[in-house]
Amino acid sequence: MDKVIKLMFWLLTLLSPVNGVMVTMVFLIVVDFITGSYAAIKNHIPIRSSRIGHTISKFFIYNLVILAAFFLEKHIVDEVPFLKIIAGFIAITEIKSVLENFNKIYGVNPFKALINLIKLTPLKETIETLTEDDDASNEASKQA
Repeated sequence: MDKVIKLMFWLLTLLSPVNGVMVTMVFLIVVDFITGSYAAIKNHIPIRSSRIGHTISKFFIYNLVILAAFFLEKHIVDEVPFLKIIAGFIAITEIKSVLENFNKIYGVNPFKALINLIKLTPLKETIETLTEDDDASNEASKQA
């Protein structure tokens, strides 16, 4: 039993620099699971065990990828911030999923609401210019 405690202490000591990132990812996965379950209940979609299995596999796979990026950055290539890049992509994916669930629950697209809120600020002209450029490029691609 004493060896197991020493092994666990050694493992936790080794992983302590990446602990905050892993806890953040677990938090985002849990929030995604809760909002997804609530959206399914609200829209009368049955919750299946296979979907819950996806959440459990995300928990393990995301944390393994984060650990691999941490060790890669720490021991092989310390010039490239692999951990921040990979953790950022995973976080963006989970936040996007949470916002999609929010849209399914309340029927409000948070991205459009944010753009409408920004239009009320002095950035209104910039947003209008960007959306005009998008509209012009969409029309040009349709004509081609």
